[in-house]
Amino acid sequence: MQTELHTHSDWSDVIYVDAPEPTISYRTALTTYEESLTKGRFVGRGWNGSGFVSFYDGRIDPTQHPSPQAFWLEIDGQLLASDWAWGGIEQCDETSAAGNSQRHVVATLHHAVRPVTVKVHTLLDGTPVLTRWLEVTNTGANPAALSAAFSWSGVLQKTARWQSHLATPGSPLYSVGYFANTHWGNEGDFRWFDLPQAGYHIDGRYRRDRHRHPWCVLRNNATGEHFILQLAWSGGYSIGFDLDADLGTTDAAARVYFQAGPDAPAPQRLIAPGETVRTPEVHLGMVFGDLDNAIQSMHNHLRRSVFMPQPRGRGGWVESGIGPEIEITVDQVNHAIDVAGEVGAEVFFIDASWYAPPKSDWWSTVGDWDVDRARFSEGISPFRERAHAKGMLWGLWMDAERIAKKSRVAIDHPEWVSTAYDGEKRLGDLLDLTNPAAATWMEGQINRVIEQNELELFRLDYNVGGLGMGAQAQRDGYTESGYWRYYETLYAIYDRLRMRFPNTLFENCAGGGGRTDIAMVRRFSHTWVTDWQIAPRAFTITNGMTMALPPEYVDRLVGGQTGYSTAEYDFQSRLLLFVRPTLAFLHPLGAQPNPHLIARTKHWVSLYKEFIRPFMNTGRVYHHTPAFEGPEPQGWGVLELASDDRSRAVCGIFQLSAPRAPEYLLRLRGLDVSRRYKVTFDNSGQSCVLDGFALMKQGMTVRLEGALTSELLLIEAL
Repeated sequence: MQTELHTHSDWSDVIYVDAPEPTISYRTALTTYEESLTKGRFVGRGWNGSGFVSFYDGRIDPTQHPSPQAFWLEIDGQLLASDWAWGGIEQCDETSAAGNSQRHVVATLHHAVRPVTVKVHTLLDGTPVLTRWLEVTNTGANPAALSAAFSWSGVLQKTARWQSHLATPGSPLYSVGYFANTHWGNEGDFRWFDLPQAGYHIDGRYRRDRHRHPWCVLRNNATGEHFILQLAWSGGYSIGFDLDADLGTTDAAARVYFQAGPDAPAPQRLIAPGETVRTPEVHLGMVFGDLDNAIQSMHNHLRRSVFMPQPRGRGGWVESGIGPEIEITVDQVNHAIDVAGEVGAEVFFIDASWYAPPKSDWWSTVGDWDVDRARFSEGISPFRERAHAKGMLWGLWMDAERIAKKSRVAIDHPEWVSTAYDGEKRLGDLLDLTNPAAATWMEGQINRVIEQNELELFRLDYNVGGLGMGAQAQRDGYTESGYWRYYETLYAIYDRLRMRFPNTLFENCAGGGGRTDIAMVRRFSHTWVTDWQIAPRAFTITNGMTMALPPEYVDRLVGGQTGYSTAEYDFQSRLLLFVRPTLAFLHPLGAQPNPHLIARTKHWVSLYKEFIRPFMNTGRVYHHTPAFEGPEPQGWGVLELASDDRSRAVCGIFQLSAPRAPEYLLRLRGLDVSRRYKVTFDNSGQSCVLDGFALMKQGMTVRLEGALTSELLLIEAL
């Protein structure tokens, strides 16, 4: 029997067929994904990017791949790849966190050997991207040790006669794009790599360092599809592929398998009798077109279904603050507030050390979250009042998940500090959130700091790196990894805090861009993506991180972290126009302001507020130069941000290091060929009127002679 479960106008629906075997076809926009329960195995049956259901033919035969299962679950030493019994399917309409409609489908499976039930959850929202997670219930009488849980896996695609589709014999069938570098200051280093005919894994936060965002794009070079994937998880993770392109097969077909999920020492989670745990979400879509099509589909999905509404009715606040690069005093803070207000900042915050004694190491007493009266004898309320008088919101920084050795709380509660697998407390003073008492204390401290200091901005940091295997705890005769339980607790804390303080901006940071995943960002207003502001790498970071996240959620800085040491000021500041900007030190206390610097700052702040910000949160970003060889890019870098209705756009053209040519032929991508546009060249202030057809198809030449210079084009329909 065939049942049409649902249709709604966005557009997505689900077709369920129960004979000869339970089969589900998920359709959203022009993307179709299918899976079935086949001889006790719940398997993926393939994707289609042109809107068709493979109802009569074309489904992938699961027997042709050794690992076709649609999720990968290992419990008590057994891979639960078979022996599943069908428990039914449910579906309903829901409203996403952003207030949009979505379709929620749940397939239930009961294991015939182990006392385990799995509910397979899938969300469809009318974009080409689907969301998948599992609920795993221990129905037995003893604890169950969950060793591995890849929330989504299976055969992505089968490509018949694949070699005949490629222009060059021997060229790769698939390319996989991701951030090549995992280390601090190298975020957003997007590159393409050939997918070998072998297993291939992209790892972070356990087997690799933490500064790689958990996402990737898989491109079929023969037939044009792009698969784009994000993992909503802040702990250790692994995204894997296995390409079998054996030319000896009968039809010379290639099959590619994938899996995505958390990665940590086993067991990752002990499940008590009767307990249910939820795996991290995988967000996966398939589109035809180019890389920009795939990126924009993911951005639309994140805006529509993942991220929470912005506090105070909007995002994109222009921030300024003072940090521990200098000794923070009353006079320094007042000076910074005055300068920020003068150039048009809308939020002011004090970063690390507001709680620490003067001339001390700010990181040595984190955990004692009281204003230090030796540093600020009158407290910090005068700063809040001064910021308000300048028309700015007020905020403070907390490294909330650490308690340093010199802090009172660490001395009083040494048991609250996380323990590594060698038994040492060497994990950067990480608070053990798997300890309920420690978690309750941390949540109470954040709540108190926000309330007592009347914060309108809460700025989180997380200066814990190099965890490797991470923390551990002894439970039920096992040494359990701390990653899973830690982030279960942390997410719940910030869910409650966002509800408790709906008008407070929540800003996420992790030693720069160490925790930019969408599970963390969804609970915050925006995220710091790096602590590296120095050109030309600053372009690579902005370029890459606006692939992974919509631009309004990406933070960049000018005037601090030695970003001023290279490149003209316009180059430095224009990178902030494609994201959410923060500005820091513009001139020292007691020095005369540079009128040229102040004028240019006011200019770009005004451009951002009046021209760009009104369309940024629905805008489409185009990466004209997506990939570079190495983190210090050479040649040209080009970013374009266009309004969804094609009435307005901004384009930054950056001459990076080692210029290769003085001219660049620019063809804009986000306009309407039938309209006329006023184009303003920001370097000269001159304007001209051109047809959209000419701007997009014929192009215009932009000339920049020197390294680390730039041009900004402002385009507006007439």
